[in-house]
Amino acid sequence: KTFTISAIVKKAAQTLRSASGNLREIREELEQECGGDNADEDGGGMARTETVMVNVHGPCAGVFGHMPVGAGTLECRKMSKMDAHRNDDDFASGLEACTPATREAAEIAARERPQRLPRCDTVGLESDRGKSRDNLVNRAHTNFARAVSLDAGQTGAVYALEVGGEKIAVFKPAEGENFKRASLQTGDGFVREEAAYLVDRLCESRAGVPVTSRASIEVDGKLLQGSVQAFFGNVIGFIEDFAMPRDPDLANEFVRQESAEALALLDMRLLNMDRHSGNLLLLNREKPHGLGPIDHGCCLPPWWLLGEAIFDAWLDWVQLRHPPSEDARSLARLAHERLPRTCEMLRGVNLPPACVVTLQLLTLLVKVAIGDLGAPVAAVAHLILRDEDTGFMELSWLEKLVLEAAPKAGAVCRLGKNERGDEELEVENGGEDLDVQAFLAELETSFRAEVPKAIAEA
Repeated sequence: KTFTISAIVKKAAQTLRSASGNLREIREELEQECGGDNADEDGGGMARTETVMVNVHGPCAGVFGHMPVGAGTLECRKMSKMDAHRNDDDFASGLEACTPATREAAEIAARERPQRLPRCDTVGLESDRGKSRDNLVNRAHTNFARAVSLDAGQTGAVYALEVGGEKIAVFKPAEGENFKRASLQTGDGFVREEAAYLVDRLCESRAGVPVTSRASIEVDGKLLQGSVQAFFGNVIGFIEDFAMPRDPDLANEFVRQESAEALALLDMRLLNMDRHSGNLLLLNREKPHGLGPIDHGCCLPPWWLLGEAIFDAWLDWVQLRHPPSEDARSLARLAHERLPRTCEMLRGVNLPPACVVTLQLLTLLVKVAIGDLGAPVAAVAHLILRDEDTGFMELSWLEKLVLEAAPKAGAVCRLGKNERGDEELEVENGGEDLDVQAFLAELETSFRAEVPKAIAEA
């Protein structure tokens, strides 16, 4: 779908039936409503500005492509990454508007936050948690928007779409991706941003990933490929600005166990390699707070490169150390039940087949370990992660099982080392010799036999 914005509208225009027309059709209709081509500013006509053309692709294209345009201004401009994840009205009152417990959590976090090596960011935006794609479309229907640039960092230039000074969506160009992962190539993060949304959406959006779609935007004659994503509302900060209570009851009051589990299950299924505390938003001034997951450009590596997972944002939360809730167990089973459809959707957005296998094997692990066996979420996460005590040099529990299962399923897979001396799996022919169903069957047998022992020994 294509919609084109080529003006600042000074008088209210009736809502267009569709924004999927071309630039000329939209401009001519608006000019008729606003008084003609050359009306001056005082006359209330139309003042011309530079053209911004946005093309939205993929299964979510219809959401963004059927945005009727009414009175107002659609703007596209740059801003800092911090500003990209907040609405000024939400932050204006600061923590004064939050509950006493939330203010105390922020103060504790400020005192106790450790000095640690920074994790690498990918690309991040905001969205309206819990709102349907239709709600986003309806908001965008009412106004024009302008492109607003966000600062670089690892994301490079990022463009926020605003209506009347309020952010509604963000475009992240692929050329701005500066992250470094051994298992991923820069420039493909926008595909994974959309894939993460689809994985969550097909499980009823339990983790609350913002509406996301591949897109291209033309600014000043330059065409940029990337992703467009909706904003979260009611953001009070990043999770790193708050301390999760250590008491189980207080922690569950702060963020419900079911919310924490839904996020963790998504990250494990995606093998998220960038879930640090700066990539997770805290929502709602009143408790229990919601969670706003952002930055999913670093996830879903090929199935033999599983050694870079990062779950720092939630790994130590006390809610996740206990037996899983029934919601978490049912979600794990639902994810596995809907896996065929999910994989079909990910192939449709051109996610490489070897990366689709990663989703399959991690979804299987989550289903067996949490859905069937009732293992604590944090304990399962540790089976995926490499051991920090060994400097992350040795294979994780999961990688070892993959190394055992892959040759039995026809793949040439062996243990190797990278230039730093870290263990890693190596395959021939890009892993194309793998019989995926045989591979998953081998892994399921291993998961059922080994998960209880591994958790008991931890």
